[in-house]
Amino acid sequence: MSPRNGLSVEDVSFGYGRATPTLKRVCLQVGPGEVVALLGPNGSGKTTLLKCAMGLLKPREGQITLHGQDLRRMPRWQAARYLSYVPQATDIVYPMTVFESVLLGLRDSPWYPDQASLEKVERVLERLELTPLATRPMDELSGGQRQKAAIARALVRDTPYLLLDEPTNHLDMKHKRDTLEILRERARIQQQGILVVLHEINIATQLADRIVLLDNGQVVASGAPAEVITPEHLRAVYQVDVGIAHQDGLPFVMGYR
Repeated sequence: MSPRNGLSVEDVSFGYGRATPTLKRVCLQVGPGEVVALLGPNGSGKTTLLKCAMGLLKPREGQITLHGQDLRRMPRWQAARYLSYVPQATDIVYPMTVFESVLLGLRDSPWYPDQASLEKVERVLERLELTPLATRPMDELSGGQRQKAAIARALVRDTPYLLLDEPTNHLDMKHKRDTLEILRERARIQQQGILVVLHEINIATQLADRIVLLDNGQVVASGAPAEVITPEHLRAVYQVDVGIAHQDGLPFVMGYR
């Protein structure tokens, strides 16, 4: 993919203060309709990389571009039209209903949203099976329900690129499956480019077109799931021996020791 046709991270390094760099010359690209998953152990730099790609952190070195334009030179309002972000779930909630929270995703709309905006929120809530919770206060929801509301708030914006940090956290098996289906649908049908941080390897192999495996702030392997998810790569990064099976050409971790 050409850097001028997507979201491109080029030789990015980042560190907090004078600390050892958290990221070291990382490169990746996300094209329209493509799902790229970031995997790696705790502290490997996944969330930091996502925040750099979102423009929330400024790299020490390297460049983040959107369709060839430097993200740092782009006005915040313009970048917001391209990028939506779902952070890791937090315990911070605001005194509003689920519907109102999702409606905030359309904050570029008039203060009094028009009928089209309200209907758009309704469609997203229905797709995520959140309609029964629409009038519930956010602070009365479970962690999983709040996570789905955060995903809905990003989806309602329909930006070309969607960045998510552990979106399946706190979700049960059914809702993890449903979230995977929605994200695949967004990529395949709406051609939305998706960059997602995950901890669960088997979810990444089902969802992603490409996987970027990080360790100690560096890219260890990058490519199709079958190329990246190997016993050798996982032993090097996670320090465990794993058993891997294949189904429909995709690798699945069956156990570790």
